[in-house]
Amino acid sequence: MTSPAFWDRKAPSYAAKPIADPIAYQAKLTRVQALLSPTDRVLEIGCGTGSTALNLANSCAHFTGTDISSGMIDIANRKLSAEAPKNVVFRRADATEIVGEHSFDVILAFSLLHLVDDIPAVLNSVHSQLEPGGLLISKTVCVKDQFIALRELVRVLSLLGVAPRVTQLSRNELIEFIKNAGFEIVESGYLSNSRMSPFVVAKRID
Repeated sequence: MTSPAFWDRKAPSYAAKPIADPIAYQAKLTRVQALLSPTDRVLEIGCGTGSTALNLANSCAHFTGTDISSGMIDIANRKLSAEAPKNVVFRRADATEIVGEHSFDVILAFSLLHLVDDIPAVLNSVHSQLEPGGLLISKTVCVKDQFIALRELVRVLSLLGVAPRVTQLSRNELIEFIKNAGFEIVESGYLSNSRMSPFVVAKRID
């Protein structure tokens, strides 16, 4: 996985950058809000600077956001103004860290799984932290399904340190990883025309 120092350096520019596809982002928020219940305890792994957490917090009982980058978490915590929802906490944690056994009804992983070295380890951690029947909701870049030129560009930019290191996944490989970790796929589709990042909803089945 790309080091925390990489994301610490990127945090200020990441926070200042406008959302690349506002329509797709709003579609994601709307779909997730429809899946949440007012009593849900939610964990977002790889929460970045906390924007998604703050947008979703009013749809659940409690929201915990974690990220490997202390720089990202510092910015997220600064967003907890007097007007921010009171049910949100941010803390630094690795994607495999157990924040709480069987402590969450929903776990979110947006733009994360393609950035980790050990996808099964992350999914096993997610599984252990969900209540039985709990949901994993993810959106993951699947570069392997794209043109070879784009795949090669991603590889080169990663090697140069311009972009983070990316695990080149296909949608089918992603689905198999999730199923093998003890999940049933509830929903799988796309929220934009690019068809690069499938939106997957999976339920813990044991």
